[in-house]
Amino acid sequence: MNIGVLGAGQLGRMLALAGYPLANRFTFLDTTGHPSAGIGDVMVYTDQHHLLDDFLAKVDLVTYEFEHLPVALVQAIEERKPVYPSSEAIRVCQNRAEEKALFDRLGIPTPAYRLVEHADELEAAARELGCPVVAKSVTEGYDGKGQAVIRDPAEAHDAWRAIGHPRLIVEAFVDFVREVSIIAVRGRDGEVVFYPMAENVHVDGILRYSLAPLPDLDDAVQQTADDYIRALLDELDYVGVLTLELFQTRDGGLLANEMAPRVHNSGHWTIDGAVTSQFENHLRAIQGLPLGDTAARMPTCMVNVIGREGDAAELLALPDAHLHRYDKSERPGRKLAHVNLLAPTHAELLDRVRACAALLPEAPAPTFSFE
Repeated sequence: MNIGVLGAGQLGRMLALAGYPLANRFTFLDTTGHPSAGIGDVMVYTDQHHLLDDFLAKVDLVTYEFEHLPVALVQAIEERKPVYPSSEAIRVCQNRAEEKALFDRLGIPTPAYRLVEHADELEAAARELGCPVVAKSVTEGYDGKGQAVIRDPAEAHDAWRAIGHPRLIVEAFVDFVREVSIIAVRGRDGEVVFYPMAENVHVDGILRYSLAPLPDLDDAVQQTADDYIRALLDELDYVGVLTLELFQTRDGGLLANEMAPRVHNSGHWTIDGAVTSQFENHLRAIQGLPLGDTAARMPTCMVNVIGREGDAAELLALPDAHLHRYDKSERPGRKLAHVNLLAPTHAELLDRVRACAALLPEAPAPTFSFE
């Protein structure tokens, strides 16, 4: 099967790597003008109608590795080829207001929030919710972009100008124990499988570490997360991998932060650490194949390589280390690669993660909630 992928970054690259053993071929349609997949057949889309025709003529079905796409483009493709997940999933996930409304409708708890359309409304929301608050653009923000932390209502006007967006969502800060994510896969037939929840460590809005499974996670908390994401999958009649990022509070509760309608950075650990990776399972789902086992083989941590790469030989000398490079040039804040580390115990895993971080330029010290 020739699978069309909207977007041509590292997620698409890893989809292709997972799909080649299934005799799939891949055609990427890049909408940014800066493709980096370095694999498969890459076409750069610049609003040229004939190019879209050429792309659709080559592919049997379409998926995406990047949700910041023109919804009208995805809808136009849906009229001619199967698209998984659907354009409705993209439409909701692109807009934080729509996303929060969906969470509310399904009874999935979130941090307290307000929608504002003026700097004065932002200041009022900061006073009402109680500082600090985080203000985010309703659309187009990811990896810490398009947002600001307001520690005093007097900072609201400067934050409004800095974000430069006509509509913001303002969220109360959460006293959380850790940031976690749940990744699930839904097949064409409605079958759903869940990966173990991962703890995610962010620095400056960018994911640096994801570790799974968690040694101190109560089964009831995992079940709650499974229930939340199943409700989203069923409501959207979703096909493929969906990711839900959550805050775990001190009483064990979960508050939804945001969701991503695609394979996700916090699921990269599954390439080496799970029986079936998120990438293979996404491809199985969209092709109508049986879903694979999501169990963790052993404790695993994904270490993101950001901005500058370490020495590959030194990294690969670590026990049970697996380096996945994206063939990208170095640039501050850019995701260049990741390292998956496995160990028989969590204690051994933490030692290996610290050893890995010491080999990466400017990598923050890894700290996890269960230590």
